[in-house]
Amino acid sequence: MTNVTVITKVRFLAGLAAFILLIASPLLALGFLQYGNIPSDLKDEQLAAIKYAQGLDAALYQMEWGRLQPDGVQIVVDQQRRFADYLDSAAGHVYTTEQRAKLDALAQAAKPTLDAYRHADPHDVVIAAKMLDLHTKVTDLENADEGALDQYADAVKARGRQLAALAVVAGVLIPMTCFALLWGLTSNARTDLRAMRTGLESIAESPAAKETSVARVVTGLDQALARLGFPKPNPMLAE
Repeated sequence: MTNVTVITKVRFLAGLAAFILLIASPLLALGFLQYGNIPSDLKDEQLAAIKYAQGLDAALYQMEWGRLQPDGVQIVVDQQRRFADYLDSAAGHVYTTEQRAKLDALAQAAKPTLDAYRHADPHDVVIAAKMLDLHTKVTDLENADEGALDQYADAVKARGRQLAALAVVAGVLIPMTCFALLWGLTSNARTDLRAMRTGLESIAESPAAKETSVARVVTGLDQALARLGFPKPNPMLAE
């Protein structure tokens, strides 16, 4: 069975730290790119949904106001088209199931009510009640849009915490753990190499070291230890 050497352990720890950073760096980069897109996402999605809901409410009020004007029929028709456009636009900016449910309820109630509204008497209390119900449904949609904005903010905070945890683990915890393990391994290796240098010096001073075969081995070990940073002690420094 092959023993795992210190060199193998050092290479494994160094490779492990590099591998983790190699995996984590693209994830962190993608996370930062997503955070850079948050302002445009807010504008294009969440704030747009709120704007369209407000436009729906304004269109309803314009219908009620316009019906009392001399060209009331045309005003009502124009505002109903505007209402339909806002409804379609709002459908493309749905973030939560609650928004979808409120929007579908509004769309289902709006079509028959607005069709009847064009030809109803201005003082028809039934139609007035249905229009009030549409206002209520629009308000519900606005509340759902604001709730979606809160959910979006919470999701961004959660993603931020995940990225922060990933950065700490990949950029601090794993490298420092590998560094601590490498420090322990190299400290033990340093102690052993110093002991080998001391033992080699003792052997070199013995008469047996003068023999050719032994001297060749001693010279090879001496050169190897010197390359590893443990050269023969300098007699001048020793004095």
